[in-house]
Amino acid sequence: MSIDTTPTGPARHSGTADTENKRRKLRIARRRATGLLVLSAVVYALATRYGGLHGSLEWVAAFAEAAMVGALADWYAVVALFRHPLGLRRMPHTAIIPRNKDRIADNLGEFVQGEFFSPERVAAVVDAVNPALLTAEWLRNEANAARTAAWVRNIVRMTGGALNESEVRAYLRHAASRQVLQTDLAGLAGNALASLTRSGRHQAVLDLFLQYAARQLQRPEAQDALNTLLAEKLPLYFSRLKSWAGTKGGEFTARTLAELIDEINQDPGHPLRSHFDAWVRELIGKLRTDPAYRYRIEQFTQKIAGHPALSQYVDEVWNEWRAAIARDLDSENSRFEAFLARQIVRFGKVLEQDKDMRAWMNDRARSHVPRLVDRYRHRLGGFIAGKMKEWNETELVDKLELNIGADLQYIRINGALVGGVVGLLIHAVSRYL
Repeated sequence: MSIDTTPTGPARHSGTADTENKRRKLRIARRRATGLLVLSAVVYALATRYGGLHGSLEWVAAFAEAAMVGALADWYAVVALFRHPLGLRRMPHTAIIPRNKDRIADNLGEFVQGEFFSPERVAAVVDAVNPALLTAEWLRNEANAARTAAWVRNIVRMTGGALNESEVRAYLRHAASRQVLQTDLAGLAGNALASLTRSGRHQAVLDLFLQYAARQLQRPEAQDALNTLLAEKLPLYFSRLKSWAGTKGGEFTARTLAELIDEINQDPGHPLRSHFDAWVRELIGKLRTDPAYRYRIEQFTQKIAGHPALSQYVDEVWNEWRAAIARDLDSENSRFEAFLARQIVRFGKVLEQDKDMRAWMNDRARSHVPRLVDRYRHRLGGFIAGKMKEWNETELVDKLELNIGADLQYIRINGALVGGVVGLLIHAVSRYL
């Protein structure tokens, strides 16, 4: 009678070192249990054969007999979990796990989702774990921050490489045009000018413009340009005046304008400043309320939005930005990665010191995590059940035996020892009754 429980044609994978180690332990445990059964049978046979030589041998025979029975019974029980003992397929309640694989899978899935992922248990785990503090301690560790930053950098680099250039460009062009069209340039300009006038800063702008004009008028090139302009505009019959304007008129005009500008700069109450105030107020009113004025600006806005120069500018910005980011991401000393790592560490330290922020994060986690898990725990249970159902019977038996088979062999060993002790007790009772 063969009692070796080695699976017939089990799913033998090349496996990892851990799998091979489990197989080795299972083989050793089987040999020990089987060896004890064989030893019990041999001792029983010898003690029975030579029992007349010494009275104590009958006790040895009783122990060995009961040990052999216990070992056989537990061998049957262990084997019946996974296959048909001795190949007797019609024997009921054998190959229990393979026969009930689907039902066991469903029950296991329901057990896991009910016992491990119930909202109450998840909430208790969140309370015990203190996720905000764990997050802070993990983030402030520079090694963790560096790994996280490197991971984000790789994700950004891979994402950038997978982008569809034409789609990105089209999106950016459309976004830029839409933003220009949605911008109320008239209202924006009116509000900006109103803000300047409330604090009198529009006069400072006028001062800057006048100072710039004065500097330009002092340039020889500007004076030569004025000479040429005056000579061209004066009629021919003013020949002497035309000759003077072509040589000295520009200098005279520039000097006169410079003196006027200096006069305006020196006098805060100069009439030109009052005219400028009135003009600015009138312009603000037109920008805000004049339909014709706003219509002209809207027409100008539409021209900008549809002008090829805007698309060209967006393309150039995108090219420069993308090239700069790509160079940095490909660099061993990425500034983006270094900056991100510093910010992660900084956030971890801030979070560790801010009790209110940690309390808020823990409260949010306790509120949302259980509900999120509850929403998907049925899928988790279904996933576990589905995975078990995918395994064929041989594969399932092999996986279970690898993980619990060695422990089950000790049931056989214990069965032999306990059976032997019980056999001695029965023999003693029957002897002395």
